[in-house]
Amino acid sequence: MTSPGNLTHTQRMLAAQPFCVFCGGTTQATTLDHMPSRVLFDGKHRPKGLEFSSCQPCQDSTRKAETVFAVLSRFYPEPTTNTQRAEFQKLLRAAERHNPGFMREMETDQVGHLHRLGNEAALLPSWNFLNVSGPICTDSISAFSVKLGLALHYEITRQIVPKGGVVVVARFSNVDAFTGDMPKAALTLFGEGQTLEMGKFRVADQFEYSSVYAGDTMNMSAHFATFRMSMALLLLACHSEADIPQGVHGDRFRV
Repeated sequence: MTSPGNLTHTQRMLAAQPFCVFCGGTTQATTLDHMPSRVLFDGKHRPKGLEFSSCQPCQDSTRKAETVFAVLSRFYPEPTTNTQRAEFQKLLRAAERHNPGFMREMETDQVGHLHRLGNEAALLPSWNFLNVSGPICTDSISAFSVKLGLALHYEITRQIVPKGGVVVVARFSNVDAFTGDMPKAALTLFGEGQTLEMGKFRVADQFEYSSVYAGDTMNMSAHFATFRMSMALLLLACHSEADIPQGVHGDRFRV
Protein backbone atom coordinates (compact mmCIF):
# COMPACT_ATOMS: atom_id res chain seq x y z
CA MET A 1 0.00 0.00 0.00
CA THR A 2 1.25 3.51 -0.83
CA SER A 3 1.87 5.62 2.26
CA PRO A 4 0.89 9.32 2.34
CA GLY A 5 4.55 10.26 2.15
CA ASN A 6 4.97 8.37 -1.11
CA LEU A 7 2.04 9.93 -2.93
CA THR A 8 2.77 11.77 -6.17
CA HIS A 9 1.87 15.43 -6.54
CA THR A 10 -1.16 14.48 -8.64
CA GLN A 11 -2.31 11.93 -6.08
CA ARG A 12 -2.02 14.47 -3.26
CA MET A 13 -4.00 17.05 -5.24
CA LEU A 14 -6.73 14.55 -6.11
CA ALA A 15 -6.91 13.40 -2.50
CA ALA A 16 -7.41 17.01 -1.40
CA GLN A 17 -10.12 17.58 -4.03
CA PRO A 18 -11.45 14.34 -5.56
CA PHE A 19 -14.07 16.02 -7.78
CA CYS A 20 -13.68 17.92 -11.04
CA VAL A 21 -13.89 21.67 -10.44
CA PHE A 22 -15.02 22.37 -14.03
CA CYS A 23 -18.32 20.49 -14.35
CA GLY A 24 -20.16 21.19 -11.14
CA GLY A 25 -18.31 19.02 -8.65
CA THR A 26 -20.30 15.86 -9.35
CA THR A 27 -17.75 13.98 -11.48
CA GLN A 28 -14.77 12.12 -10.07
CA ALA A 29 -11.49 13.81 -10.97
CA THR A 30 -8.85 11.66 -12.60
CA THR A 31 -6.15 14.15 -13.57
CA LEU A 32 -4.84 17.67 -13.02
CA ASP A 33 -5.46 20.56 -15.38
CA HIS A 34 -3.28 23.67 -15.53
CA MET A 35 -5.13 26.96 -15.95
CA PRO A 36 -3.85 28.76 -17.87
CA SER A 37 -2.40 25.81 -19.75
CA ARG A 38 1.27 25.49 -20.65
CA VAL A 39 0.66 26.33 -24.30
CA LEU A 40 0.06 29.98 -23.37
CA PHE A 41 3.60 30.41 -22.08
CA ASP A 42 6.87 30.81 -23.96
CA GLY A 43 8.32 27.38 -24.66
CA LYS A 44 5.45 25.87 -22.66
CA HIS A 45 7.61 26.78 -19.64
CA ARG A 46 5.32 27.58 -16.73
CA PRO A 47 5.91 27.84 -12.97
CA LYS A 48 3.95 25.53 -10.73
CA GLY A 49 0.60 26.67 -9.39
CA LEU A 50 -3.01 27.04 -10.53
CA GLU A 51 -3.39 23.28 -10.99
CA PHE A 52 -6.88 21.87 -10.55
CA SER A 53 -8.61 18.53 -10.16
CA SER A 54 -10.30 17.62 -13.43
CA CYS A 55 -12.05 14.79 -15.18
CA GLN A 56 -10.53 13.77 -18.51
CA PRO A 57 -13.41 15.12 -20.66
CA CYS A 58 -13.10 18.58 -19.08
CA GLN A 59 -9.34 18.58 -19.55
CA ASP A 60 -9.70 17.60 -23.20
CA SER A 61 -12.63 19.92 -23.94
CA THR A 62 -10.58 23.12 -24.33
CA ARG A 63 -7.45 21.86 -26.09
CA LYS A 64 -8.39 23.39 -29.45
CA ALA A 65 -9.62 26.58 -27.80
CA GLU A 66 -6.41 26.96 -25.81
CA THR A 67 -4.33 26.79 -29.00
CA VAL A 68 -6.37 29.61 -30.52
CA PHE A 69 -6.13 31.64 -27.33
CA ALA A 70 -2.36 31.03 -27.20
CA VAL A 71 -2.07 32.56 -30.68
CA LEU A 72 -4.28 35.54 -29.85
CA SER A 73 -2.32 36.25 -26.67
CA ARG A 74 0.94 36.57 -28.62
CA PHE A 75 -0.04 39.22 -31.15
CA TYR A 76 1.13 42.11 -28.96
CA PRO A 77 3.87 42.66 -28.27
CA GLU A 78 5.08 40.72 -31.27
CA PRO A 79 7.59 37.90 -30.72
CA THR A 80 11.12 39.32 -30.67
CA THR A 81 13.44 36.29 -30.76
CA ASN A 82 13.82 33.64 -33.44
CA THR A 83 12.65 31.03 -30.94
CA GLN A 84 9.51 33.02 -30.11
CA ARG A 85 8.76 33.65 -33.78
CA ALA A 86 9.17 29.96 -34.62
CA GLU A 87 6.93 29.00 -31.73
CA PHE A 88 4.29 31.49 -32.84
CA GLN A 89 4.26 30.12 -36.38
CA LYS A 90 3.98 26.57 -35.05
CA LEU A 91 1.02 27.58 -32.87
CA LEU A 92 -0.60 29.42 -35.76
CA ARG A 93 -0.37 26.33 -37.96
CA ALA A 94 -1.76 24.14 -35.17
CA ALA A 95 -4.65 26.52 -34.55
CA GLU A 96 -5.52 26.51 -38.26
CA ARG A 97 -5.18 22.72 -38.49
CA HIS A 98 -7.53 22.15 -35.57
CA ASN A 99 -9.86 25.04 -36.48
CA PRO A 100 -9.99 25.28 -40.30
CA GLY A 101 -10.70 28.85 -41.40
CA PHE A 102 -9.19 30.44 -38.29
CA MET A 103 -6.60 32.52 -40.15
CA ARG A 104 -9.04 33.73 -42.79
CA GLU A 105 -11.55 34.62 -40.09
CA MET A 106 -9.08 37.10 -38.56
CA GLU A 107 -8.74 39.10 -41.78
CA THR A 108 -10.47 42.46 -41.53
CA ASP A 109 -10.99 45.85 -43.17
CA GLN A 110 -8.04 47.91 -41.94
CA VAL A 111 -9.38 51.21 -43.32
CA GLY A 112 -12.77 50.56 -41.78
CA HIS A 113 -11.21 50.24 -38.32
CA LEU A 114 -9.34 53.52 -38.78
CA HIS A 115 -12.54 55.32 -39.74
CA ARG A 116 -14.36 53.82 -36.77
CA LEU A 117 -11.65 54.89 -34.32
CA GLY A 118 -11.26 58.39 -35.76
CA ASN A 119 -8.82 60.49 -33.74
CA GLU A 120 -8.37 57.66 -31.24
CA ALA A 121 -6.37 55.77 -33.86
CA ALA A 122 -3.43 58.04 -33.05
CA LEU A 123 -3.30 56.46 -29.57
CA LEU A 124 -2.43 53.03 -30.96
CA PRO A 125 1.15 51.77 -31.35
CA SER A 126 0.31 50.22 -34.73
CA TRP A 127 -2.57 49.91 -37.17
CA ASN A 128 -2.43 46.18 -37.82
CA PHE A 129 -5.98 45.20 -36.90
CA LEU A 130 -7.37 41.69 -36.50
CA ASN A 131 -10.93 40.44 -36.43
CA VAL A 132 -11.38 38.39 -33.25
CA SER A 133 -15.18 38.48 -33.23
CA GLY A 134 -15.74 35.63 -35.68
CA PRO A 135 -17.21 32.31 -34.50
CA ILE A 136 -13.89 30.45 -34.12
CA CYS A 137 -12.26 33.19 -32.05
CA THR A 138 -15.41 33.91 -30.07
CA ASP A 139 -16.08 30.26 -29.21
CA SER A 140 -12.43 29.66 -28.31
CA ILE A 141 -12.16 32.73 -26.09
CA SER A 142 -15.45 31.86 -24.39
CA ALA A 143 -14.48 28.24 -23.70
CA PHE A 144 -11.10 29.28 -22.29
CA SER A 145 -12.63 32.11 -20.24
CA VAL A 146 -15.30 29.96 -18.61
CA LYS A 147 -12.75 27.37 -17.59
CA LEU A 148 -10.42 30.03 -16.19
CA GLY A 149 -13.29 31.61 -14.24
CA LEU A 150 -14.21 28.26 -12.68
CA ALA A 151 -10.58 27.57 -11.84
CA LEU A 152 -9.90 30.94 -10.23
CA HIS A 153 -13.15 30.74 -8.27
CA TYR A 154 -11.99 27.47 -6.76
CA GLU A 155 -8.49 28.85 -6.18
CA ILE A 156 -9.73 31.76 -4.09
CA THR A 157 -12.79 30.23 -2.34
CA ARG A 158 -12.02 26.48 -2.30
CA GLN A 159 -15.61 26.06 -3.46
CA ILE A 160 -16.64 24.41 -6.73
CA VAL A 161 -19.22 26.30 -8.79
CA PRO A 162 -22.12 23.82 -8.78
CA LYS A 163 -24.36 22.65 -11.58
CA GLY A 164 -26.59 25.58 -12.50
CA GLY A 165 -23.86 28.06 -11.66
CA VAL A 166 -22.93 30.81 -14.09
CA VAL A 167 -19.73 32.39 -15.40
CA VAL A 168 -20.08 35.88 -16.87
CA VAL A 169 -17.40 36.79 -19.39
CA ALA A 170 -16.37 40.22 -20.67
CA ARG A 171 -13.31 40.43 -22.92
CA PHE A 172 -11.20 43.41 -23.89
CA SER A 173 -8.59 43.89 -26.59
CA ASN A 174 -5.43 45.97 -26.50
CA VAL A 175 -7.31 48.51 -28.64
CA ASP A 176 -9.73 48.94 -25.73
CA ALA A 177 -6.77 49.45 -23.38
CA PHE A 178 -4.98 52.00 -25.57
CA THR A 179 -8.15 54.01 -26.23
CA GLY A 180 -9.28 53.96 -22.58
CA ASP A 181 -12.36 51.84 -23.28
CA MET A 182 -11.99 49.66 -20.21
CA PRO A 183 -14.44 49.26 -17.25
CA LYS A 184 -12.53 51.57 -14.93
CA ALA A 185 -15.12 51.46 -12.13
CA ALA A 186 -15.11 47.66 -12.05
CA LEU A 187 -11.33 47.46 -12.16
CA THR A 188 -11.01 49.55 -9.00
CA LEU A 189 -12.35 46.52 -7.09
CA PHE A 190 -9.19 44.56 -7.80
CA GLY A 191 -5.87 44.83 -6.06
CA GLU A 192 -2.41 44.48 -7.49
CA GLY A 193 -2.06 41.70 -10.01
CA GLN A 194 -0.24 38.47 -9.23
CA THR A 195 1.28 35.85 -11.45
CA LEU A 196 2.77 32.38 -11.37
CA GLU A 197 6.27 32.33 -9.96
CA MET A 198 8.86 29.86 -8.80
CA GLY A 199 11.92 31.44 -7.23
CA LYS A 200 13.14 34.12 -9.61
CA PHE A 201 11.11 32.69 -12.48
CA ARG A 202 8.02 34.86 -12.98
CA VAL A 203 5.68 35.15 -15.96
CA ALA A 204 4.04 38.50 -15.23
CA ASP A 205 4.89 39.64 -18.76
CA GLN A 206 2.72 36.80 -20.08
CA PHE A 207 -0.07 36.42 -17.52
CA GLU A 208 -1.35 38.34 -14.52
CA TYR A 209 -4.56 38.04 -12.54
CA SER A 210 -6.35 39.54 -9.57
CA SER A 211 -9.37 38.16 -7.69
CA VAL A 212 -12.00 39.26 -5.18
CA TYR A 213 -14.79 37.21 -3.63
CA ALA A 214 -17.86 37.36 -1.40
CA GLY A 215 -16.25 36.39 1.90
CA ASP A 216 -19.51 35.79 3.75
CA THR A 217 -21.01 33.17 1.44
CA MET A 218 -18.18 32.22 -0.97
CA ASN A 219 -20.86 31.96 -3.68
CA MET A 220 -19.46 34.64 -5.98
CA SER A 221 -16.02 35.73 -7.14
CA ALA A 222 -14.67 38.17 -9.73
CA HIS A 223 -11.38 38.01 -11.61
CA PHE A 224 -9.40 40.24 -13.94
CA ALA A 225 -6.73 38.54 -16.05
CA THR A 226 -4.35 39.93 -18.65
CA PHE A 227 -2.41 38.01 -21.28
CA ARG A 228 0.74 39.83 -22.38
CA MET A 229 -0.56 43.11 -23.84
CA SER A 230 -2.97 41.42 -26.22
CA MET A 231 -6.12 40.68 -24.28
CA ALA A 232 -7.84 41.02 -20.92
CA LEU A 233 -10.72 39.10 -19.38
CA LEU A 234 -13.16 40.20 -16.69
CA LEU A 235 -14.82 37.13 -15.19
CA LEU A 236 -17.60 36.67 -12.65
CA ALA A 237 -18.25 33.18 -11.27
CA CYS A 238 -21.51 32.64 -9.36
CA HIS A 239 -23.13 29.61 -7.78
CA SER A 240 -26.51 30.56 -9.24
CA GLU A 241 -28.12 33.10 -11.57
CA ALA A 242 -29.58 34.82 -8.51
CA ASP A 243 -26.06 35.60 -7.24
CA ILE A 244 -25.22 37.81 -10.24
CA PRO A 245 -25.30 41.46 -9.13
CA GLN A 246 -27.55 43.86 -10.99
CA GLY A 247 -25.90 45.85 -13.72
CA VAL A 248 -23.31 43.19 -14.58
CA HIS A 249 -22.70 42.99 -18.32
CA GLY A 250 -21.14 40.19 -20.30
CA ASP A 251 -21.87 36.86 -21.90
CA ARG A 252 -23.35 34.33 -19.50
CA PHE A 253 -22.45 30.64 -19.54
CA ARG A 254 -24.14 28.06 -17.35
CA VAL A 255 -22.19 25.24 -15.75
